[in-house]
Amino acid sequence: MRNVLRGLLAAALLALPLLATAAAPPKPFSADYEVRRNDARIGTGQVSLQRLGDGAYELVTRSQGTEGLAALAGIEREERSRLRWTGTGFELVQYRMEQKAGWKKRNEALVLDPASRQVDSRWKDESARYAATPGVLDAHGATAAIMVALAAGERGNLSLPIADRRSVETQVYRVAAPVRLRTAIGTHRAVRVERVRASNSGRITKLWFARELGWLPLRIKQYEADGETLDLRITAIR
Repeated sequence: MRNVLRGLLAAALLALPLLATAAAPPKPFSADYEVRRNDARIGTGQVSLQRLGDGAYELVTRSQGTEGLAALAGIEREERSRLRWTGTGFELVQYRMEQKAGWKKRNEALVLDPASRQVDSRWKDESARYAATPGVLDAHGATAAIMVALAAGERGNLSLPIADRRSVETQVYRVAAPVRLRTAIGTHRAVRVERVRASNSGRITKLWFARELGWLPLRIKQYEADGETLDLRITAIR
């Protein structure tokens, strides 16, 4: 009997790391943000993750210019990623981006054909079709994939296959040290994640995810090579 109990205990202990790191889809959320350019408020934004059923999820990010030149230009942008939960992570179903500023409009789209495993890409008046890789994502949907990885306890570098305009590329994100981040909804324990780019273009992307709020993004900041910054900071959870 003692040997049987010892064997059951050993099996349970071996199973613990698997249970601790098992991937699970993040909880749906909806949050409001302020949008700042070069530290000056220019608009508002919303980010939401919805469960659609049958393993389908949708991540939506919207931003609107509400102040200054951004308001005068009527700047609006929406990104919509439809994702499928595979049991171990997300995979692209389709992606849509629509942006308008004054009289100018821009659209981009990606669609994964599940039968042929080909990605159809459209931007401006151009298009491309190329082979997908398992677990392929769009750059916008990568945020949801990072939430899954953080919840599963993954640290160090995260490599994600991202469908671009003409091909699938590998994007690497580095999980940095945990921090306490002051926000409009209080101070929260967070983990900063940075995009690692192979080229020294000067472009930097940083994201802060809330440890105790389902790993939703508290802040997303983009640094451009010319010194410009674009900053989304959370203001409310709905």
